[in-house]
Amino acid sequence: MAIQEQFDECYTIENNQEALACLKDMVKSSTGSCRPKLVLLTQGNCIPCRDEKSLHKADIATGVIQEVGIDSPEGLEIIAKNGIDSIPALLFLDCNNNLLNPSV
Repeated sequence: MAIQEQFDECYTIENNQEALACLKDMVKSSTGSCRPKLVLLTQGNCIPCRDEKSLHKADIATGVIQEVGIDSPEGLEIIAKNGIDSIPALLFLDCNNNLLNPSV
């Protein structure tokens, strides 16, 4: 099944925790050279970012969620490409750092 189709299936799940678990499963089970990823955009002096990092601590530690600082080259690229204007932001991106949006 294509990444977009899998993403759309996760998106249709009404329970937020179950939908996030679905996305995490996609990240864990993806193979090939262009795999999707979950990225948590944060900033060092951001209290809500600290709370969000704490909430996802286990997934960050295992690499299921990648924490990316907004001031890093990757963070700046993600923000510019996708028009992100608030943090923290948990994003589902393709391998080229493009935000995946539901097609449904």
